Amino acid sequence: MPVMSARRSFAVYGLVVVATLLLLVSSMTVWTKRQLLDDDAWTKSSAQVLADPQVRQALSNKLVDLLYQRVDIAGQIKAALPPAAQGVAPAAAAALETAAPRAVDALLSTQRAQQLWENANRRAHTAIVRVLEGKSAGRLSTANGDVTLDLRPLLDRISARIGVVAKARANAPPDAGQIVLLRSDQLKSAQTAVQVLRVLSVFLVLVVLGLYVLAVYLARGRRRTVLEVCGASFVFTGLVLIVLRRLIGDAVVDSLVQTDANKAPVHTVWLIETQLLGDIGVALVAYGILALLAGWLAGPMRPAVAVRRFLAPTFRERPLVVWGTAALLFLIVIAWGPTGATRRLLGIAVLAGLLALGIEVWRRQILREFPEEPPAHADERELEGQKPALT
Repeated sequence: MPVMSARRSFAVYGLVVVATLLLLVSSMTVWTKRQLLDDDAWTKSSAQVLADPQVRQALSNKLVDLLYQRVDIAGQIKAALPPAAQGVAPAAAAALETAAPRAVDALLSTQRAQQLWENANRRAHTAIVRVLEGKSAGRLSTANGDVTLDLRPLLDRISARIGVVAKARANAPPDAGQIVLLRSDQLKSAQTAVQVLRVLSVFLVLVVLGLYVLAVYLARGRRRTVLEVCGASFVFTGLVLIVLRRLIGDAVVDSLVQTDANKAPVHTVWLIETQLLGDIGVALVAYGILALLAGWLAGPMRPAVAVRRFLAPTFRERPLVVWGTAALLFLIVIAWGPTGATRRLLGIAVLAGLLALGIEVWRRQILREFPEEPPAHADERELEGQKPALT
């Protein structure tokens, strides 16, 4: 096997190291873009959040708190009681506040409520993305430059569930029942960040792939070895993402949540919202294993040579069968869609190009190693023709 010069070897493996670091950064940007800006991903994770009992309980408590900030529950109870019993109104309101989260939890656990939750999250997410893109936001308020989410319709449903009138108290702040998503001084920066993120997520992926391809191309005489190194790089990066998802989640929860009772639901939310990051890590491990397998199939090991020898007649005589089989398997994988790249047009195009390149390189190697064999017994006939005639 030819040996690369020290300079070329340094350049090749330097490209792999840079590509690995950029692959880690690229994976984070792709996850951020899909999780924050993709309606389907956001809606799916929101549904999973509400389906978790611990998260639903914490959300129920928060919604009841917002309802009591907005509606004078004690005043309504006092007005409904006879004068002699009006003194128990505060105690009754406190008892109702304690029992209300269970009623809200029961409401949110129904299939109808969860479907309404999904629809509300999809609409809200679509609206806020439009705001970040500088477009009209529809029903999402941007008053005073702040981006807010109005929960008052949901609070009206909750008040009806617990049997009170959703009438705002006189001294309630005007923004009671609303959650500020972005302050006015944050909006411009967020809009710029979204524009950068959209460009960066695609640009970095192309740069990373280009660096890996360039490293393999420059490793003339050792391309198979460098291909295996690239595969190991993918596996390493995927495992790093999977481990970081766990470690960062614990650190984020411990730093942001001070109440022990809230740590479990917040940790659950983190795992749900970063599930796509874990999927990216698993996909990178799978791609890396495929690259390692490709390097092994092109290598000098006896089983790999036997595989190439067995497939040589098909590659020589029936190339359409080879390409047709590869296309069929590729379509099956695309229909299955196990990774994000297999569910997006750009990812499908990149994977198809890499598959075609790999098959063509492998085909040329097989044809070089096992050229067309001479007909059977050709050597015997040639020797017989060289024998002198008997007289």
